[in-house]
Amino acid sequence: MKNYVRLISPAKINLVLAVGAPREDGFHEVHTIMHSLALHDSLTMRRFEEDTDVLDPENQGLSIVLKCETSGDIAPLEVPAEDNIAYRAVKELAQELGRSENETIHMSLSKVIPAEAGLGGGSSNAAAALLGAATLWGIEPDDERLFKVASRLGADVAFFLKGGCAYLSGKGEVFETSLKPRKGFIVLVRPSVGVSTGKAYAAFDANPQYPDSDYLVQLSQKTDAAEVELWNNLADAACKVTPEVAEVLAWAESLSQAQSVLLCGSGSAVGILCDSYEDASACLLDAYKRGWWNRVTSFASVGVSVLEAY
Repeated sequence: MKNYVRLISPAKINLVLAVGAPREDGFHEVHTIMHSLALHDSLTMRRFEEDTDVLDPENQGLSIVLKCETSGDIAPLEVPAEDNIAYRAVKELAQELGRSENETIHMSLSKVIPAEAGLGGGSSNAAAALLGAATLWGIEPDDERLFKVASRLGADVAFFLKGGCAYLSGKGEVFETSLKPRKGFIVLVRPSVGVSTGKAYAAFDANPQYPDSDYLVQLSQKTDAAEVELWNNLADAACKVTPEVAEVLAWAESLSQAQSVLLCGSGSAVGILCDSYEDASACLLDAYKRGWWNRVTSFASVGVSVLEAY
């Protein structure tokens, strides 16, 4: 076992988000191609063994202390620590493993990925917490119990345990196949407001535009992310729920430096693919002048990853 681990927790973008009909469990059938990005949060975890003789009987077992800091240009997370998905990930993995040792895990999460942006920050944090706890407890990273817990926590969490580029189905948690990751720069721009995923899906259901079966067959045959044509059938619904998203999309599509433009997941961030860093920097400067959150990043080939452990 280890007592310290430091990890990266990357963002993602959906090169394709093809939302289908609602399922009996309340989720929608989804076909998506996700791709990891270089932009990432950071997580450190420290494990301390507790002396059973001095513990109050009611406080024995696993204890978690979570500290979360956000960069100056994104809003702080206003949720209790115990409701944070990274906190819950460690708790649920301990229960899945039947772990009963008296120990305290201190988690320090440093966030640069904004919430309600469609970049998967929370899901990635949960995957990083799962991998971190597994590392501390001597569990292999490909242990099926990690993926079992990941699927319970959220649709995107399991993807981040693998990372790179992948085609997924189900509610977004069923891994179908890997694609060759693409290269290149992408500018992320987010208006001052986020998109409620629930409201976006409700708006979609009011006027659904389902993908046809031929399209899904073609999608499943893709092997290279660079050959994937960008598509997001949730974009119109997100724009209806949050008009600021429509404003950012229209601006992005007008840029001469933009190779392609797409909404990130359910929004509110917009991704602008560029041929060069110079083009990306020009887009970034324009977004900055308009007062929008912005970052230049690149596509990545890994998911959550351990940088250091001892």
